[in-house]
Amino acid sequence: MKKMMLGAALLLALSTIQAAPRMGRGDERNILSSELPAALQSGIKTTYASYWITDLKQEGAGKHTKYLLTIENPDQVLHLQADKGEDWEVVSTDVKAN
Repeated sequence: MKKMMLGAALLLALSTIQAAPRMGRGDERNILSSELPAALQSGIKTTYASYWITDLKQEGAGKHTKYLLTIENPDQVLHLQADKGEDWEVVSTDVKAN
């Protein structure tokens, strides 16, 4: 009986650990540029008109939303980020090899 109870407790503990939500980038999702707040859409259209979007992700939700954007042109790749409703900030720039 003790072995059976110990086994059941162990199984319950393992299933609880497995089902626990993961922190970090687990709440990240791909989005369309049309899903961005209007101010961020406008910033892309005016400041980065000669670039095309290759990756756009949203992290978090509500007040803690953060956007991660990768854009490129024939010469370089830019990685940008913005909090909800703020301007885009360049995180890194990669020059393409010709």
